Amino acid sequence: MIQVQAVHKHIEGKAVLNGAHFHIPPGRVIGLIGRNGTGKTTLMRTMAGIYTPDQGTVCFEDIDIHRRPEVKRDVVFIPDAPDALESYTIKQCANWFAMLYPSFDYFFFMEAMERFRLPIHKPVRKLSKGMKMLFSTALGLATRARFIMLDEPTNGVDAVAKKQLLSLIMESLREDASILISSHMLHELDRIADTVVLLRDGRTDEIWELESLRMEVRKMQVVFPDAEPPTWLQQEGIYVLQQVGRVYTVLLESAVAVNTLRGAETILLEELPLSLEDWFTWKSGGDGDGDVA
Repeated sequence: MIQVQAVHKHIEGKAVLNGAHFHIPPGRVIGLIGRNGTGKTTLMRTMAGIYTPDQGTVCFEDIDIHRRPEVKRDVVFIPDAPDALESYTIKQCANWFAMLYPSFDYFFFMEAMERFRLPIHKPVRKLSKGMKMLFSTALGLATRARFIMLDEPTNGVDAVAKKQLLSLIMESLREDASILISSHMLHELDRIADTVVLLRDGRTDEIWELESLRMEVRKMQVVFPDAEPPTWLQQEGIYVLQQVGRVYTVLLESAVAVNTLRGAETILLEELPLSLEDWFTWKSGGDGDGDVA
């Protein structure tokens, strides 16, 4: 449904996107992850048509959204702070979005406001950070657009409201629509995402189906009898996630490595559940932080 093809983007002379390339089929929740400054927000703004790529294309149903702006009615981007809506009340924002998006679900939005106990006549600027995210996320979902992008939707949201918000996102998913979520809260994406896209230095470094990831990457805890660990721990496809004395927690990306470990002399060998955070730590641990998101 959405195709991102070799997208490059410079901002203030700095290369932020350096060949982002992936596609998103309908009916999916996609997690967009990466270290600070790797280009996640810039990518979403480019996919929404806010930024024009220097190279490459973003297509919705094979139509370039930068050449056919009417396509943007089916593509919605909700930023991590609704600054553009600060001067309006919640109800005024709903009325405005209803004019912009033909499929806007007014009943859904008002029901969400009631669920979150947000007064519809209150100005957005007077909402707390968490309340603003609840409001803006519900506003984006209510458009019933076929592709919705949410940038850090749970940022500043308390634990109770966070569960309600994640439930609202999942309830909104349709077979003909997809949701892309950028978040540093990897444990949340672990629960709701089907696929994860890892950005590194503005490129799509890796793309994984979470179900396949848990089958192909194994997390093991092992205790070796000797103080010095075996040299095979340093080979490609093996990552030491943590070491406490002789206790190692390792990630293994090949069946050969798993079988080698099972055949090694150990005091303790136990398989542990793999989390998205484990994989992210391995794959992006060498990235540096930057100034442009």
